[in-house]
Amino acid sequence: MADAGGFDLDGRAKPADEREVLLRQIADALRMPVSTFRRPAGSSRGRGPSAGECVALLTAFSRIEDADLRKECVALVERYSRT
Repeated sequence: MADAGGFDLDGRAKPADEREVLLRQIADALRMPVSTFRRPAGSSRGRGPSAGECVALLTAFSRIEDADLRKECVALVERYSRT
């Protein structure tokens, strides 16, 4: 049995299945295709942020209540992206 979020409550689903459900929920919430979070076969690690890093950044950013602090955060990330 799964809860409303799609997670297996009695432990029969495989962890990979639950990760897939969670990934789909994140993609839907961000209005992005799931493929955004997947690396193409043979792609090199270290060439950009992992899906986990992106999710962590977005999660932390979403908890910032002050609009001015969010702007500062975006400006900081933009500065780092140009280096």
